[in-house]
Amino acid sequence: DHYLGEKYILVNIANFNLTAFADGQESFSLPVIVGKSQYQTPVFSDSIINITLNPYWNVPPSIAKNEELPKLKKDPNHLVKQHIRLFSGWSADASEIDSRFVDWRNVSPAKMGQYKLRQDPGPWNALGQIKFELPNKYDVYLHDTPARNLFLRTPRDFSHGCIRVCDPMKLA
Repeated sequence: DHYLGEKYILVNIANFNLTAFADGQESFSLPVIVGKSQYQTPVFSDSIINITLNPYWNVPPSIAKNEELPKLKKDPNHLVKQHIRLFSGWSADASEIDSRFVDWRNVSPAKMGQYKLRQDPGPWNALGQIKFELPNKYDVYLHDTPARNLFLRTPRDFSHGCIRVCDPMKLA
């Protein structure tokens, strides 16, 4: 038995559900979306250290290589349409590159992984309007989503491992 504090949340991954507790009593429950079978949400415990409103989304290199690069090879305007900016690397002083002028047909997956792709905040953002950061070795966090219709489906395994929350403002 572990003491989780006065306030805590439990995510039942298999049941696609989040339950919030305060003073040992259940406060509320919300539907969640969890990882697809090939990107299963890991089981872990950690503390929420920060809540970000209108977050940027830094596209993970694996998604950049496996999902964004093939789309860019078909449509050089893909990143612009998705409000995603391209940077020369992950360092703070990396320069922004106009993605429309890159010859994507000649960019290898390895090279794609070196670029930083960052989606601007807004209604299109994959993280929605709010992100709950909890440091963990899996880079998993809780967040909103613009794909609200997915909460009506069961099962709700549509993410790359992060946990999408149906009513993030209530959770906040």
